[in-house]
Amino acid sequence: MEWNENLGFARRLSAAVRWTEMVPAVTIIVPTCNRPNELAALFRVLLPQIPSDGSIELLVCDDSRTPTTKDMLERDFPSVIRLSGPRTGPGPNRNTGVRHARGNWLIFLDDDVVPRPTLVAAYLEAFADARMDRCILAGATFRSGEHSKSLLWEAPDYVDVQGYGLPPSCNFAMQRDMYCASKGFDERFRYSFEDMEYFARLQQTGVQIIFVPAAEVDHPVRALPSATTLARRWEARVISSLDYGATPLQTSYLLPRHIVLVTLARFRGRRPSWENLLAAWVFLEEVVITFAMLPGWIFQYARQPLSPFWEGEVRKGKAPKNFGL
Repeated sequence: MEWNENLGFARRLSAAVRWTEMVPAVTIIVPTCNRPNELAALFRVLLPQIPSDGSIELLVCDDSRTPTTKDMLERDFPSVIRLSGPRTGPGPNRNTGVRHARGNWLIFLDDDVVPRPTLVAAYLEAFADARMDRCILAGATFRSGEHSKSLLWEAPDYVDVQGYGLPPSCNFAMQRDMYCASKGFDERFRYSFEDMEYFARLQQTGVQIIFVPAAEVDHPVRALPSATTLARRWEARVISSLDYGATPLQTSYLLPRHIVLVTLARFRGRRPSWENLLAAWVFLEEVVITFAMLPGWIFQYARQPLSPFWEGEVRKGKAPKNFGL
């Protein structure tokens, strides 16, 4: 009888251990869209950093419209879990990943970064510090590549921040329950600004952003997109300015001024060169196209519901100054 009881206990203990092994402590979420080569380069560097005990799971949220990425993952990285994305932008794609994540901690990496060897270990060390439980952890992002100094190529850069500035969403981490409580990324932002709005929203509630310098990635520069693609990114600032309390009329004259100032700021400290002249032409086209599309955007979003969170902040007088412009 005693032997049978011990055997039963052993079986229950074995099942409990197997279940513990099946539930990861950390989920790494990588949203992707039509970048199989870049994604493969990321995993070739990332996978050797992942322990074999099942404590970290890898999720890819795939917005691609062809099976190339799916086929590549099944062939070369079968341990990676692939989810079909909603195909409505990077914010909704990340939200999809969180809905399927099992880890208590989430690490977000974009599909076009190249992690450095210290990335995972640096985040795991930070996770072990209980003071980090209610914080956003932002790793270092280095703009890299042959054309890293050219205005005709683009990539984010987040190093030596000393507590200032909102991080890009290509390399950050946070607890899953905090992400869910915040309701994640605002899915109205289809082309840009979804990360800035999200981090600003959390900061507004008192969440700290902690810089983790050893959680490093390189972000290779990519060629500047077309002027039309650049112009579409300004749609997000129409949404945000209205959220922050601007009227359609205020948006119609403050946002153009903001666009011009931001465009001129891109050339600050730049020396005259043929590449910068070509970039100036692209940016001029961007401004012209944006100004043409602006009335339609203002009309569209002025008729739609605003962010409940920012409406509450406006009523309390806590919205960003000058409507974020």
